[in-house]
Amino acid sequence: MIVDKSQLPGDEVEIPGDAPPSYDALEGVPPAATAGDAKAGPSNQPLSSPSSSFASYPPSVGHGRGRGIKRGGSAWFNFGPSGRAAREVRTTVLGLLRDLVKHTDWNGAFGVLESCADVCRSYDLSLSSLLQEPSVEGHTPIYWAIINRPNPPESDGPDLVSALLSHAAPLTDATVDEIRLACLHTSDHTLFQELRRSPAFSPLTGTEEILLGRSVPVDDVDVEDVTEDEGAFVAKFRIPLFQKRMRISGSIRLEFIAKGRLWELSFIVAAKEYDKRFGHRHFKAGSWVIRLGLLPHSPPTCIDSRLVIEDPRSRGQDALQQPATPSSYAGLPTSLSEAVMAGDDDPATPASPSSSTPRPRPRVELRLETREQLVAPRQWEQGSQIVMALEESALANSLQYNGCPYLDPDGSLIARLEAKLGPPGSDCVIC
Repeated sequence: MIVDKSQLPGDEVEIPGDAPPSYDALEGVPPAATAGDAKAGPSNQPLSSPSSSFASYPPSVGHGRGRGIKRGGSAWFNFGPSGRAAREVRTTVLGLLRDLVKHTDWNGAFGVLESCADVCRSYDLSLSSLLQEPSVEGHTPIYWAIINRPNPPESDGPDLVSALLSHAAPLTDATVDEIRLACLHTSDHTLFQELRRSPAFSPLTGTEEILLGRSVPVDDVDVEDVTEDEGAFVAKFRIPLFQKRMRISGSIRLEFIAKGRLWELSFIVAAKEYDKRFGHRHFKAGSWVIRLGLLPHSPPTCIDSRLVIEDPRSRGQDALQQPATPSSYAGLPTSLSEAVMAGDDDPATPASPSSSTPRPRPRVELRLETREQLVAPRQWEQGSQIVMALEESALANSLQYNGCPYLDPDGSLIARLEAKLGPPGSDCVIC
């Protein structure tokens, strides 16, 4: 026999599955009694408002490593007309950003971008977040702007890439990775170096701001292919304030594109004996270490390379060794003024500009090679790398000392990396 169940208070309330119940719908519904409440009798305490339970759990704010971006509010509380309008504006802005990077005619792109920024401010939306969403075929609008960027640029002024970056800052780690990937896909080393110098791409730490006066250090990196060998290249770089930055910041990182790969060459001061930045190699705390490796999205490869550092005085040696012209000899004075300027010098002895110049020291050569393939890091897996301490070479170890002859008078380090893809061969890396 089936007995009809009598309706209890609260059975008439329907709670939607995808939204929190409203407080008005729960009025008159007694709270569920627990075992302890059954013994103590019915409770007369009023039911607390749902908003009070959320007050103790503030919404989390997503952020990258030192690059936080503003997130939108909780979707549970955007059911009103204003929330619906904000969602429509968001969809419209994403569509406009897609059109900006899709079409090659960008004459009106800057005006559209400024309009998007204005409307996002009006509806409390973050244009920075929208620019860094993978909303265009699985990639961000910044990625496609780099892919479709004319090469060479149509003008010397700001382009769409720089405009997007100015509105997207601060950048998340994922967006920086997308920028690297886009520059790698286009093999645009020049653009990659320009972006690396921008504060949006490489923000300074607090220590670097105090040391460098809030200016991004211009680490110049120039890559040249070797015409005689399709697998060889030379990366020339200039590092300002080398010793000061190493002693205070503890690391200097260079990135460049060569042979379809993203490379990293870093100078690091070992913080402790077991420093995870060097993989399985261990160095004494305080050692200055060179690290060469691949960045994400780069295919594996073997490499044979050497880091070459020359005495700055040797760079002007060619000019000093050129054959002397007649005007470079003192000869006999032809006027009274020349006789006075010549002083007691022997007029028959030719002037030798190199006689008073100290002899340049031999150049530093550090061999960086591996017979096993270098592998780029992937997600939680650490890639392989080549590491070497400067103290392994007596000449290279002098880079730590004051008055090092291998540094320019302004404290800059000028060096080059001569490299050839493939297993190590003879002593000559690039012939």
